[in-house]
Amino acid sequence: MKVLAAALLLLCACRLRAAVVRREAVEAAPTTPEAAPAVEDFVNRYFPLLSVFTKELPQKLQAEELRSQAEAYFDRANKQLAPLAQELRSNIVNLFSSVLELGKGEGQP
Repeated sequence: MKVLAAALLLLCACRLRAAVVRREAVEAAPTTPEAAPAVEDFVNRYFPLLSVFTKELPQKLQAEELRSQAEAYFDRANKQLAPLAQELRSNIVNLFSSVLELGKGEGQP
């Protein structure tokens, strides 16, 4: 939504700037019939880009939301599994030390 609001704000600002420039141009020179096709050409070029952007925007926002959900899930899983991993590590170290002591005990007659 923030990106959409920023895009609309940018579009409005550009439109206002174009209106000011157009007003200054009208005061400076008489209206030419070539100005209308230039505006139509501009709209014809950028309107499809804007429509594609607005179609892709929800997908991008959804991807960002999924990424943040995945990060939260991994953080939760890490917090839950860290103590288990530490306990498993200490159990394995104890197991190997017991096996080594057993091997040393059998090696001595």
